[in-house]
Amino acid sequence: LRYAGEQGLTDSSDAGSVAQYLIDNKDTLDKTQIGDYLGREREYQNGFCFRVLCEYVGSLDFTGMVFDDAIRHYLAGFRLPGEAQKIDRIMEKFAERFTAQNPGVFPSADVAFILAFSVIMLNTDLHNPSLKEERRMTKEGFIRNNRGIGEDGADLDSEMLSDIFDRIQKNQISLKEDDIARKKEEEKTSSGAGGSMFGADQLSELDTRRREEFTKQRDSMVRTTEHYLKQRRSARADQAGHGAFVRTGDEGTRKDEYVPSMFSVTWAACLSAFSVAMEDGNGSDK
Repeated sequence: LRYAGEQGLTDSSDAGSVAQYLIDNKDTLDKTQIGDYLGREREYQNGFCFRVLCEYVGSLDFTGMVFDDAIRHYLAGFRLPGEAQKIDRIMEKFAERFTAQNPGVFPSADVAFILAFSVIMLNTDLHNPSLKEERRMTKEGFIRNNRGIGEDGADLDSEMLSDIFDRIQKNQISLKEDDIARKKEEEKTSSGAGGSMFGADQLSELDTRRREEFTKQRDSMVRTTEHYLKQRRSARADQAGHGAFVRTGDEGTRKDEYVPSMFSVTWAACLSAFSVAMEDGNGSDK
């Protein structure tokens, strides 16, 4: 970016100019580095990178897009970094932008934020080649997993979730470069197989790499989920101003008021259990 500024290609001191430069040159710049840059800490370079992220998202138009197509459009310009905090910042700004441009789709940006992560995990689950078919997410499971994520524990529209599942199943969210590389590798493996041991070795190596990539993505999602839950728990505690203890003798207490307090205590153990289930479900026979 400094070099681009020196060459007059962008004003490297203006966040809006840098954001537009990244958008205009997404097919020539390294998308991994773009993702890392956009996800930098709010304080990094006196907040300049975060302002670039805000300008970047603000330059995109999600008006009238279905939710998963908006995610696809958003992630076409960079590769999501593996660090949980970076993913959190990047997807939080997306959720805010989508909700603002599509009023009425979600009650709040928080709901869009949670569903966005669910869609990313669904995409990984459905298109991981190392995962056995019987272990893949079903439509019913996807809808069930997203119950109660709306405001005050409300369910999202099941038809919308069903349509999202169908589109992700039919068309993987993937960078254009990854699609090209995947196709070349499959062609290379297919032409080299020919029933020979060399072809079998290639297939084994490809499967190992895919499994490692799946594990990396899964671990990133688990870390991001943990970070998100900690954030929400801390925010609610700050709003309450004290520990939220509920006594059974309190008058006017609804049964559903027990849930937040119970969840704030048990979420870490639940997340650990779910991560083990994800480990067991990665298609390995072990």
